[in-house]
Amino acid sequence: VSTQSTGMRYLGRKFDLFPSEANAVRGDMFEQYIIEFRDAFHKVCYAEADKFEDSKAEFIKKLPKRLEEIEKFIGAGPYALGERITYVDFLALEFLDIVAIFTPDHFKSGSVADYLNRMKNLPPMKKFYESEDCTHNSYPIMAPYATWPGWPNKE
Repeated sequence: VSTQSTGMRYLGRKFDLFPSEANAVRGDMFEQYIIEFRDAFHKVCYAEADKFEDSKAEFIKKLPKRLEEIEKFIGAGPYALGERITYVDFLALEFLDIVAIFTPDHFKSGSVADYLNRMKNLPPMKKFYESEDCTHNSYPIMAPYATWPGWPNKE
């Protein structure tokens, strides 16, 4: 299992977190939307230093529309595919949490912020985020050579 999405699908099947047959297409669509969104974000993080600020500004300009699309997937929720949590929710959590660190003002309120908080407050996730093992506390989010590596805030 060599890619993130393949690994997530495998774990989804193994732990009964795979979308139901009725939600399979919607789950595929949400997964691909998150992956495309993540690819756009990585282009910003790994932009050449002299192009970073312009890339960041363009990403942030498009962010409200992208978050609106995620709101459509979440709908009445509480999860992306309704009442049942699936692996795509964890894929979204991992990515949206990083974007919230990159631009926290866009995640102060609203249904995507609520979704992110709901996911982060699931008991095992909350335990992880509050632990010393949380990688956000120790390691950069991106590779250290990225223009925006996302180093932990060491206040």
